[in-house]
Order: sequence, then C-alpha cells, then structure tokens
Amino acid sequence: MRFLRLLSLYLLACAALYSAPSRAQTTLVLWHTWQPPQAALLDSWLADYAPIREGSLIVSRRYVPLGQLAAELEDPTVRPPDAILSVSDALAQSAVRRFAAPLDRNLPSDLRQTLTPVAWQAAQFDNQTRALPLALESYTLYVNRALVKAEPPATLRELAAQAAEYGLILPRDFYPTAGLFFALNGALLDENAESALSVNALGNYLIALRTLAKSNGVLLGEPEDRFRTGEIGYLLAGSWRLPALRAALGTDLGLVALPSAEGRAWQPVARAWQLYIGFGSPFRQVSLDLWRYLVSEQAQAQVLDYGFVPVLPSAVEPEALLAPLASALYSAGVPLPNRPEMAGLWLPLRQAINAVLDEDTDPLTAASTAIARAAENLAALRAQQ
Repeated sequence: MRFLRLLSLYLLACAALYSAPSRAQTTLVLWHTWQPPQAALLDSWLADYAPIREGSLIVSRRYVPLGQLAAELEDPTVRPPDAILSVSDALAQSAVRRFAAPLDRNLPSDLRQTLTPVAWQAAQFDNQTRALPLALESYTLYVNRALVKAEPPATLRELAAQAAEYGLILPRDFYPTAGLFFALNGALLDENAESALSVNALGNYLIALRTLAKSNGVLLGEPEDRFRTGEIGYLLAGSWRLPALRAALGTDLGLVALPSAEGRAWQPVARAWQLYIGFGSPFRQVSLDLWRYLVSEQAQAQVLDYGFVPVLPSAVEPEALLAPLASALYSAGVPLPNRPEMAGLWLPLRQAINAVLDEDTDPLTAASTAIARAAENLAALRAQQ
C-alpha cells in the first residue's frame, strides 16, 4: 500500500509539473494606439516572434486611443504597462514623458548606426533618447497611373500644370504641406523650444502654397473620394492611406517623388511610430529584445504594406510603392516636433493659411500675424506651467 501511495504521489507530481506553465514564462503588458488597418501589422509582427511561438513570452495587448493615453497613465487604479507603442509626438504629453525611460545606455551600437538618423531625432526629448524607433510616416504624392501618362512632375510649377489636365486633391492644413515650408528655410522651434518662425520663410511658404492651391484643377481640402474612384490623377495624402488606396485602385496606384520648390527639395515631415519602455518596468530587457526583432530586416520589410517607411533603410526594395517617399525621408526628412510648445504654433499656422487662401490676405502680412500669435500662445503656455 505504501508503495502504491508513493507511486500515486509521484505520478500526480509529474502531471502537475508537465501541465503547469513554465516558470520562465513572461507576460509583457503592451499598450498601443494603432487603429486598423495598421493594427494588423502588430498582429503580424508578434505572430512571427520566436519567444511568443515557443511559449516563453506572452504579450498582453491593449488598445488605448491616443487622446486617452495621458488619462490612462495618470489613473492610479490602472496598472501601468511595460511598454507603449505610439507616435513620436506623444512625447508632447507630460504623462508619456514621465512614463518613458531614458534609453541611451541600453542602445546597441550597431542599431544606433544602421537605423535612419531622422528616426532617432524623433525619439529625442531634451537630448535624451526616450523611445525606440519602429516606422516612419509622412505625406506623399499618389498618382493614378491609368489617368496620368505624363512624366512625374519635378517642380511645383510642373505639378500645377499637370493638375490642370489631370486634377490634384490638396489638403489645406499646415502639416501636409510643411515640406514646402522646410524647403524654403522654414523652422518651427529653436533649441530652447522658442518659436523660430520668420516672416521671410513663412511668407515664402504661403506664397508657394497659394500659387499651387489656386492653380486650375486643384481641389483644395476635398476628400479623397474622387481619387479613389479614378476621376482625379493626383492626391497629396498620408502614407498610412496606402492600404485603402491600393484596395481601390489596384495596380493603377503609384507614388511619385515630391516636387521641389524654387530649386529646393521638398523636405517631408517625418512622424515616427516608436516603442516607449516604462521607467519602472521589470521587463526592460524583454522589451529591448522585442524591439531588436522589430527592427530586423524581416520585420521591417512588412511595414511597407501598411503605409509606413522602415527605419531600417536596407529593408526598402527599389520597386516598393513607398520607395520615393523613403528616399526623401532618409535624405531630407524633418522630424515632427514632439515638444508641448508646438500646441502654441498649430493654430496660428492654420489661421495664416486660411487668411491667404480664403481672404486674399497678403502672405507677408499673414506671416507676421501668425508669428505674433505664436509668441503670445507660447507665453501663455509657459505661464500655466
């Protein structure tokens, strides 16, 4: 009887040993702000990650809208995540800055050198690396190849001329055309986060934008519907619109290089998607290992299908639709400022555009007014701190 009881206890212990989860298993809590269809990229990435397939890692994912991110992080009843996947300008939120650990000491030198510099610039705040780059996005120029038979426009004048024949849908806000502003020597904030707007640069941008916007065939601020239905030849839109536009136009969809302005290359604004690691997370190395995988050739090649530009330039194939945008971002991309002070600039810039395009205000006058308003806004923001 004693032998049978010992044998039974042994068999029960073995069964418990083989049925219990591995003690080496780690659960990483990841919040993300990706909406469909881009959220499917995260599913694809994680499905291919070996530690997840082998069962040693569980990634517990939760979608948090970008506008609710700060409130969730500041809620004392909510367990903070180990990492957050979100945009670079999320650093403008103080809650995100308090969450994100400085990472300079954790960066492998090989990846520091092989990833594009513009992505690292977007990950900086106060000269510290506060995030790990994953992908870039920007505005780009789509073309319907079934309609447009001409050579791609190299300059704004050529784009305006082709718009008269094929049509162009042009957004009216500052961000989509900020590449023109930077091409014309524009700057938004200086190293002290003070306004760097100047009358000459902003005025020249407004002049160039007015010339293009008022050209025949340009539909200003119109939705992209007529491009998707094949009526319009050109569309300036976000790279993240690629999946939807490709579904609508198929092989007729193309991208062309952004046109130059006054002999200067368009400098597209790069918004980065990146991984923030929690300051108090006990799984920092687990997050770093995951990031190293996400910037591998295999993982980076997948971002092109979702409207993103890889942060690893070698992952871009020359025939990829986003290759023209990737080339521009790598050579002349300007990081979207992630400073909270940008909140004082957006509205004056938008008002200047509206004044010039809708009210025929002199561009230099509109620029001067915008600069004064921006200075007032920054002063008010600092008074609240």
